[in-house]
Amino acid sequence: MKVLDRYVLRELFFPILYCSLTLVSLILIADLFDNLDELLRHHTPFAIFVRYYLALVPYAFIQTIPWATWLGTLFLFVNFGFHNELLAMKVAGLKIVTIVWPVLFIGFLIGIFTFFVNDRILPVTQRTADELREVYIEKKKDKDEQKSLTNVTYHSGGNHIYFIRSLSLAKQEAEDIIILSFEKESYETRRKISARRGLWQEKAWQLEQVTEHPMDARGRIIGEPLIFAKKLYPELNVPPLDIANASRESIYLSYREMKQSMKKLKESGVHVYSEQVDLYERLAAPWQSLVMMLIAIPLIMPTRTRKGIAASILICIGLVFTYHVTTAVGLALGKAGKLFPFFSAWLGNILFTLGAFANFDKANH
Repeated sequence: MKVLDRYVLRELFFPILYCSLTLVSLILIADLFDNLDELLRHHTPFAIFVRYYLALVPYAFIQTIPWATWLGTLFLFVNFGFHNELLAMKVAGLKIVTIVWPVLFIGFLIGIFTFFVNDRILPVTQRTADELREVYIEKKKDKDEQKSLTNVTYHSGGNHIYFIRSLSLAKQEAEDIIILSFEKESYETRRKISARRGLWQEKAWQLEQVTEHPMDARGRIIGEPLIFAKKLYPELNVPPLDIANASRESIYLSYREMKQSMKKLKESGVHVYSEQVDLYERLAAPWQSLVMMLIAIPLIMPTRTRKGIAASILICIGLVFTYHVTTAVGLALGKAGKLFPFFSAWLGNILFTLGAFANFDKANH
């Protein structure tokens, strides 16, 4: 590795680290002030307090790492500009690609690490944080139980996927239920259960007006269906409140679980526009840091006066916010069925990456 590359990596790494630690701390402090009354009123144990805020760290990291990366990139190139280091590099004959490849390499590594945290760590810690907040901090379990949810999708983490049209937490019952049972290792569907109504019996679901369809390894119905007026299923032992908590957000599922859940729902005839968008967003979101780097480079790297650098920073801020608005609009259109799910999830990344590369040559001046 060249001396210049090591220098750029070092000068970029520490600003990103400091910005990330600062932004994560700000989110945790804001949450602390938001929940301070509940913490004091309910005498939350210190051990629960520590567990809750440690569980929030991955979520805070995911939310702030694109901004930390962008701020670190701005600091790097603005600092180079103030000390005429960019000018010296260009006078020495270095092209934009030579100067910024260590920056893009850092962005690529951050994208991979962000995906790992978002896919493997965040589902576990977010579930823990939500449970601790509801049980020990807000103590609003009774309030939650008065709510009803519609179109609930839930992956049990085992070998069942639930699709429930209406779930009442107050009555501990569900209506219009489809449950797919599959082999945990191979994800091959073995049984489809349809029921008009379900009642939670403390330890298991009792279903009414039930139809069971045996299925082969390809998900095709085989043989005659089994029909029951009422049947208790001990293996279906997930309480309504757990289904409600876990099904509200895809944040509780890994990419593999999201993909398998979507596949099984499609096999059962359920429309999965929203689930498809969430699936592709899981792949697209980790690269926000790299895209925000690319937005900043063509604006900040051209040799300018200090007034010109300030103007470029303002333009960069506007473009970054436009990028996030474009991403949000794309996701909304995708979930509404107006855009292809893949394109809706990657819309902001594709448009602003192409725009950045189209203006890369300007940074050589």
